[in-house]
Parts: sequence; C-alpha cells; structure tokens
Amino acid sequence: MTTESCRVDCVGTLDGVAALAAEWAALEGATPEATGFQSFVWCHTWLRLAGARVTPRIVCVREAGRLVLLAPLQIERRFGVAVARWVGEPMTQYGDALAPPGERRGHWRGLAEAEMTRWRDVDLIALTRLRADAVLAEGAVMGDALAAPFVDLARVQQRRRRSVERRARRLETLGPLALVEAQAPQRCEALARHGLALKRLWLREKGFYSAGLSHPVTEDFLAALAREGFLRVHALTVAEEIAALDLGFPGGDAYRSLLGCYDQRFAQGAPGQALTGRLIAHCAAEGLSVYDMLLPADPYKLEWCTGEVRIGARFVPTGFRGRVAAFALARFRPAAKRLIHALAAARRRLANKFSFGTNRGSLMTSREEDAAS
Repeated sequence: MTTESCRVDCVGTLDGVAALAAEWAALEGATPEATGFQSFVWCHTWLRLAGARVTPRIVCVREAGRLVLLAPLQIERRFGVAVARWVGEPMTQYGDALAPPGERRGHWRGLAEAEMTRWRDVDLIALTRLRADAVLAEGAVMGDALAAPFVDLARVQQRRRRSVERRARRLETLGPLALVEAQAPQRCEALARHGLALKRLWLREKGFYSAGLSHPVTEDFLAALAREGFLRVHALTVAEEIAALDLGFPGGDAYRSLLGCYDQRFAQGAPGQALTGRLIAHCAAEGLSVYDMLLPADPYKLEWCTGEVRIGARFVPTGFRGRVAAFALARFRPAAKRLIHALAAARRRLANKFSFGTNRGSLMTSREEDAAS
C-alpha cells in the first residue's frame, strides 16, 4: 500500500527477514520503548528455528524509502483459525512495534494497522503483551491483574538484600558463594539447556504449565541466543557447584531476566533469591537503570520490585472465527491458567499436610519455597 510518501510492505520469507537486518537494528536503536523482544536477533532466531510452524509477516512502513515502523508478526493456524501474533510467541514476553518518536509516529502506526485489517488470510490479529508505555499501547485494554514487576536500581532497598543474605547463610555452610557469568559460547549454550531442564522439572513437580517453556522450539532457541551472545548466562555457585541460573539480556537501559531456575539440592538456602540479589547489584554497578523481572508477578518477585508495568492487549478480528478466537483468548485462557495454578497449589498443600509428620525437618515454609523459585 502506498500513500503520500509512505509505503507499507509485508515481508513473508526468512530470506526477506534476513535482508532487513541492518535497517531493523537501526530502527530498534531509534525506538526508546524497545525492549529487546522486537530485536532482529530475537525474531530472526525464532523464525529460523520454528521453520514451517509459523509464517513471518513483518509489517514495514517506509517514508521516502526509509524504514520508519516495523511490526514483527507471525501467522499460526490452530483449530482452523489463522492468528497473527508477535514473532517469538509464546516466548516473547513483550509485544510491540518499533518506530522512532515524533509527530509522524501516529500516522505510521495508522498505516500499519490499516494494512493488517486488509489481510484476508488471517482471522485474528492478537496484539497481546503490550506494555502501558508501548508504541502500540493506545487503544489496548490494560488488565487489572496483569503486570510485570521491576526493580528501579536507584531505589533498591538494602534491607531486602540483607534478608536474602540471611537465607543464603545456609548455602555458605556448604562452601563460598560466587556470582559467575559464563563467557565461552559452548559453555553458555550448555548452561542455557541445563537451566531450561531445571525450570521444566520445577514446573512439572509444582503442577504448573508454561506455554513458552514447553514449546518444542524453546530449548534450541535459548541455546542459540546464549551461544551467539544475545543471552547472558549468570550462575550462583556454591563451592563451584551451580546452585541457580539466570538467563537474561540487556534491552535499552534495562536488564530483562528471562528465565531463573535453581538446583533443588540447594533449595533450603533459596539460591534463586541469592542469585537475584547479587545480579541486581551487578546490574546497578554496570550503570543499568532497571532490573525487569517480566511476567508474571510471582510472590518472590514482589519481594524485590519497586514498581510494576501494566500489560494489556488488543484483539482485531477480521471475521466471525476471529471474534470467537478473540473471546476465547481474552476470557477463557486466563481463567484456565488461574484454575491450573489453583489446583496445583491445592495439591501442594495436601501433599505437605500428609508429609509434614515424616519430613518436618526438611520442609520449607511456603514463603521460602516461593523465594527459592
């Protein structure tokens, strides 16, 4: 589509996506709201590994030939419904477009959205996971219960760190603690795979479900990002044994903590929290402004956070099937997830009740269990 000096194109092949690399990276650098989840590396790596599971649909708005807005979408077909959503979902934690600020941004956004509504091969455009400060946040419905906690690194309270250190003393009885960042590409990849395995084990034992972490592409995706240096891999070691891991990356002036996990052998010392405390201090020393804990707002995150960013969504159906799918995504899916978590919590309480008498010495309190995660 062409209007005035603007043109809207859609890139639908992996080769076409690769050809955008330089322009894409430059546009990300010009977008203050960029979170890293819209970066070329994140999106291209996912599309390359996902293969035929998804079809890229990258919306590009150009003005006088210059790329001024990019919306990275992928098309998936499920149960006969074609849905356009952010590249990298369900691993992508924040969705948005890239565009430099200024009075023209609203015009470019309107052109991109008009293009999307003309897609006849798509039933629903699901613009989910929109931060309240996103480029495309206008018009999004912000859920009251959906928010991403973060730590303002200029406001970290020392008392929280001291509380974590008290719990970490249990670990110190086993040996000295250290925060270590993996450097060699092969080591980063191996630790990324190990970290995902630990997290999946924890989820399975708790009865929780994560669409992102259970996705068949996720392991190779995280491994590739770690190997290529996009993901930073930090470990908390106890006497040189790995007790906890964090996979994350810097995006803008923030560090995004994508995946945290711990070895259950060290659970009594809440190694996940000990790692978080040290990593927050490390990020502050590096000059970063925010430690982003991402969705969801779990209890152990709230012990640290100084604020939360509300998360919303916009659903644009193009027909009847899209309207049904939008209703299901907006209403049924959150309710189903809450039910799964409630049932898992009930099972844990029941298991603890019957095992308390025989395992009293080894049980953690619920607060310690949350902290360890």
